[in-house]
Amino acid sequence: MNSVTAAVVRVTGTCNAGYQVGDRIVVNLDTACIDKQQSDSLCIWALNAILANLSRIKPGETCLASCPDPATGTGGNVVFGLSKET
Repeated sequence: MNSVTAAVVRVTGTCNAGYQVGDRIVVNLDTACIDKQQSDSLCIWALNAILANLSRIKPGETCLASCPDPATGTGGNVVFGLSKET
């Protein structure tokens, strides 16, 4: 399966979706779907940041993607490390 795994590497503030370091979202690139069995909860704002970076990732490399919440109010900013597996 060709996939991209987005793993939480940092949380600043309190994430409204409840993400914690180590949580992950797995995107199956063969089906263009989220692998629900391998993924934790899914925040649509985080998904936007992840999807925007899918085409940048080469197999074996990692890039960072940040959710759009600046963590200045009641929410929290989450940074994901994205890695591509073939």
